[in-house]
Amino acid sequence: MPTAAPTPKAVLHQRFGTKARYTVEEMREAVGGCPGLAPQTRSVYRCALELPGLSVATPGTFVRKKDAEQAAAQIALDKLGIQPPSNIPSTPEEAWDELIARISGFFIDENFLSSTHPLVGHLSVTLRRTGDLIGRLPLSAIAACDVKVNTLCKVINPKAEFDPLLVLSLMYNAAKQSPGVSVSDSNFWIQSQKPYSPEAVDLALKRWSFTSDPVEVEAILVPHVLENELKIITINLRDNKHYMGYVAEKLTVSDSSQVLVSRTIGKASSEIRLYFAAPSVHFVSDMSKNVLACHGDGDINCQVNKRASYISGQTIYGDALLANIGYTRRDSELHTEDVNLCTYYRILLGKLPDGNCKMSRDAILAAELPSAYSRFSWKGLSPRDLLCSFCRNQRLSEPLFAVNRVSCDMLTSAVSSEERGEPAKSVENQYTNDVRIDKENPDIFTCEVKICSRKQEILLEYSAAHTWSKESDAIQNSALKVLIWFNNYFKQLNTKMDKLYLSKCIDSFKIHPNIFLQEFAMCLSVYSKTGCNDSGICSSVGPFIVDTPKKQLESTATLTHIEGPDSGVFPSHGSLTSISYTASLVMKDKAKIYLLESHNEFEFEIGTGAVNNQLESCVTQLSVNQAACFIAELPPRDLILAAASEFSHELSNVSRGRFWLWIWQPS
Repeated sequence: MPTAAPTPKAVLHQRFGTKARYTVEEMREAVGGCPGLAPQTRSVYRCALELPGLSVATPGTFVRKKDAEQAAAQIALDKLGIQPPSNIPSTPEEAWDELIARISGFFIDENFLSSTHPLVGHLSVTLRRTGDLIGRLPLSAIAACDVKVNTLCKVINPKAEFDPLLVLSLMYNAAKQSPGVSVSDSNFWIQSQKPYSPEAVDLALKRWSFTSDPVEVEAILVPHVLENELKIITINLRDNKHYMGYVAEKLTVSDSSQVLVSRTIGKASSEIRLYFAAPSVHFVSDMSKNVLACHGDGDINCQVNKRASYISGQTIYGDALLANIGYTRRDSELHTEDVNLCTYYRILLGKLPDGNCKMSRDAILAAELPSAYSRFSWKGLSPRDLLCSFCRNQRLSEPLFAVNRVSCDMLTSAVSSEERGEPAKSVENQYTNDVRIDKENPDIFTCEVKICSRKQEILLEYSAAHTWSKESDAIQNSALKVLIWFNNYFKQLNTKMDKLYLSKCIDSFKIHPNIFLQEFAMCLSVYSKTGCNDSGICSSVGPFIVDTPKKQLESTATLTHIEGPDSGVFPSHGSLTSISYTASLVMKDKAKIYLLESHNEFEFEIGTGAVNNQLESCVTQLSVNQAACFIAELPPRDLILAAASEFSHELSNVSRGRFWLWIWQPS
């Protein structure tokens, strides 16, 4: 007996659990009644859904609460690119047939024009054209808007997940076989063979509104040559024309059918994508027919853009445009938002092991990844969530946590053996103390962590003898250990070394070098060119000690403008401290000051490395209710631009030698 397909809400629950929060709003709606009688109403429901990094809401109302919740869950699944397993064909042949039918359905089913599918937004613009151009779409618009098409392409050829060019090739060849669809032989246009009815066109134009006012949108041009600087460009959207036509102009290609689109980058709720030029039709068509791969030799359009590929997790070719433009289920008009250097560097920061820790605390300059976890003093995203985010951003599988229960009797036996001088498992005092205190729960826990590639190949394993009295503590502490390992490794990429070496086993870690280097190849190639201030080469791998105490900066920073009486009460190691601070970039001639970061209440635990070393050093020199300012060491350029917001373009061209970082701690 076939198993029933899981509902959208059930699929989300498997992925997010209690983090998926549904808010149902009840409304009254008029219904038809008899003349002369009071108007009749009924209850209808609208649902909003909150997920980590994503918020969605149903565009319409539903008679049943359950239907509203399921509709919101389905919108979230589409946005996140999650397909219920039962809806995915099991063989490439089945997926190929379904891909042909799906592409055809977009054009032969006139009811599709009345839907909220983002592709209708693209179609509605083209339906305002005249002549042969009416209803003509770039094939890449389908790939950008439809999750199911991308899923089918991955079933046909798993490499399609990481290569938009291969997706376009599969779609082009499938569209050639789709009934009711016309596909160009010289470019990547697709359109219905028959004209749409006036009623269907009216429905689409009413759903998707337009504005006659021109709109300017900032975007970032990412050159494929690593040595070339990023450029800020302005896209002028006007005359209600299809926005991909203006993107094509900036990429200097003939028309929008020659523009390829990546998947969304960053938060699931954003429409930030990379746009780049496609090579010739014959090249693209043969790519999937012959199962070829393009490696950038020969055709300039196939030069791999390493920076763009790294931030997107897909192979991007040639110069690319990073822009936040597109149609969504949430809006009835084209969504636009500026992308500046701050946006780019925040995306880059989010791919680092400590990046999401900084951004979750909204303290890019001040916050650091702490060296220890405590349920009572930890702030921001938990270590487990940070590790999961890191793996997702690096296109790895979700980390695997295996929690083992250790009996207290085994622990006691181990301690007794140690007292007799026999070898035994080492157990830290704090965990032994926890066991003695928690008499009602005599068991303790250990946790193993595995980090795997998308192909489920293990690249890192962590298995420590440390024990914890609570299962959640075991998971969080182990996740933090793995994050610290990755953080130390990434920091090596910025060091002045000819080579880095990766030891296979060190301090409870087992590394699989070949798989590790394969998964981080793009990252290593990007950092070898942009992460170092000199021409040092960052190649693979070398031993370094995990949990090495951070090199503490001596208290050489001079505190000035000290205000408030000395109360005699100073923050001590392990204390939870709250400060207010403002970090500004000040030109050395004090001609201009740029406010980068500010907090009225910022809490951290002294001694865990949770903040910048200089900042913590200065905080410990002040008593409670005192205030001061000091000049801090200038952070890396990437962090400054990530924190700079609207100043990022202005600061990108200024020499580091002209600035101080001035931090003020008011009382």
